[in-house]
Amino acid sequence: MARYSKQIKCCNGEVLFFEDFFKEYFSKFYAFAMRFIENSHACEDIVQDTFISIWEGKGEYESILMFHAYIYKTIRNKALNYLKHSQIKKQYSQTYLQEVESEKFVVESVLEEETHFVLYEAIRQLPPQCQNVIKLHLEGKSNKEIAEEMQLSIVTVKSHKIIAYNKLREILKNTSVIVMFFLKKNLF
Repeated sequence: MARYSKQIKCCNGEVLFFEDFFKEYFSKFYAFAMRFIENSHACEDIVQDTFISIWEGKGEYESILMFHAYIYKTIRNKALNYLKHSQIKKQYSQTYLQEVESEKFVVESVLEEETHFVLYEAIRQLPPQCQNVIKLHLEGKSNKEIAEEMQLSIVTVKSHKIIAYNKLREILKNTSVIVMFFLKKNLF
């Protein structure tokens, strides 16, 4: 018997040694968890988490019988939480998979990536200050935030944006309408 192991004390004076208790009852509690979940790894994790919470806890139990009841209840609750979480993940995965498999998603993804590529290639042709202003604007920053970050006046930021818009229109004039739509949607 491991006499230096953590002790689990009961109000009625009974004492259990954690290490001995773990070795003796782990398989029993594991089998109980398997009644809820048919995933051996998840069941092991649930039972081990339960034992860890006991190890970290400082509570006393009325009796060994009440201690066992506490463990059963904890395992049941953890198993039900696992099942709920698994169900939510499964629903999300199915919805996401249907969306990703759709032709519309693929077409939209390709168009968006190509549009971003063309737009950023055009932005790289702008003067450095205009590039920085437009990039910060595309990150969602306001004129005031851009001015503070770049240590410019708001009027200078607006001026750089006007220059950038005009040059981007010129650079992208022979590009598809989609890019211009993206520009209007995000830049103005």
